[in-house]
Amino acid sequence: MKLIQAEKIAKGAEAVIFKGTFLQSPIAIKHRLPKSYRHPDIDNRIRLHRLRSEAKVMTNARKIGVSVPSLFGVDIEDHILIIESLEGKLLFEEMNSLPIDKLDPIFVNLGHQIGLLHSNDIIHGDLTVFNVLIQLEDKLSIIDFGLGKISNELEAKADDLLTFYSTLKAIQPASNILFNTFLEGYLSVYPEGKNTYEQMKKIQSRARYIAREDRLE
Repeated sequence: MKLIQAEKIAKGAEAVIFKGTFLQSPIAIKHRLPKSYRHPDIDNRIRLHRLRSEAKVMTNARKIGVSVPSLFGVDIEDHILIIESLEGKLLFEEMNSLPIDKLDPIFVNLGHQIGLLHSNDIIHGDLTVFNVLIQLEDKLSIIDFGLGKISNELEAKADDLLTFYSTLKAIQPASNILFNTFLEGYLSVYPEGKNTYEQMKKIQSRARYIAREDRLE
């Protein structure tokens, strides 16, 4: 697939993102990059596996009603995903401008969405405040499932929660309040999520250098 009239908008460790159009609709074109330090055959297998995994996770998430961008197409040969391009602001940006009472419904909704994912054994893999797109008021979409997978492992779900809490803690003084609000939404659709939360705290306690005041009780 040739990236004609597509504008590069971001580059990460795993992929480069282009902005373009498809049937007059705005799209994001995600191209998984080859790694020169890997043998070409191994690199191709790894990229292909991750491409298919990301496509499967996104498709399954939409089927169960989780708000994620639509997947328009997959180019196996060139390791490309064609994804709906959504307008909005990252949760990270909104947290710097909105008061806590305005953030509450966003975090309840986000908890609800993640609860739906986990109750269906879908792992995001990189759940941070940079991978949640806020569109209108508390309407949001979860983006970038590049590290996502299908798994019923408690540890994997707990890692999702801990990753989210850790990034939240790093940028928001009221992180504990917002995380508890997130948990309300999470547990409302996934009561078994209390086990995930307890496992999250166990993982956190295994870290040797977590300040006492940063630990969840």
